[in-house]
Amino acid sequence: MFRNETKIGYSLALLDIAKDEKKVKDFYKQSSLLVSILEKEEKFIKILDNSNINFLEKQKIIEKVFKGFHWSFINTALILSSKNQFKFFEDILKELIGRLQEILKIKQGIVYSTKLLKPAEIKKLEQKLSKEYQYEVSLVNLIDKELIGGFKIKIDSIVIEDSIKLELENMKKTLKLTKGGV
Repeated sequence: MFRNETKIGYSLALLDIAKDEKKVKDFYKQSSLLVSILEKEEKFIKILDNSNINFLEKQKIIEKVFKGFHWSFINTALILSSKNQFKFFEDILKELIGRLQEILKIKQGIVYSTKLLKPAEIKKLEQKLSKEYQYEVSLVNLIDKELIGGFKIKIDSIVIEDSIKLELENMKKTLKLTKGGV
């Protein structure tokens, strides 16, 4: 069984390598990219977890797909796939990302909008928020079909909303107070 302590152990080992080689920012970028890939590729994960597939085949796949990534990510993937536990790689990487974000003073957030924002728009929001909150902000853009217009940003427990939906809710509250107070 793969325990939470084991995931933390793997992430701490990767973190030590990042620090020793002074590649913390590179590890952050590479692990973030790997997570985004793994979130979309369930078939890939199932192949590398399949006990019916020969390890040499898995090794070829990993070396081809992970080409250009730091050797420690490749080795971790190889170890996990050899134990048919590759499905935990994403969790290990997410744990690592959290620790790297602390070191780099990066806060991950989500900007919800009615349509995908342009990279320049996201960058502008990140810069403004970074300046305002005194840490680097990295935003991911997601569509929220409940928004009528505007946007909503969520970073940890901070929520910044400038949307028509919020304005309508505020008007509704105001009207209820006015109606009740008359």
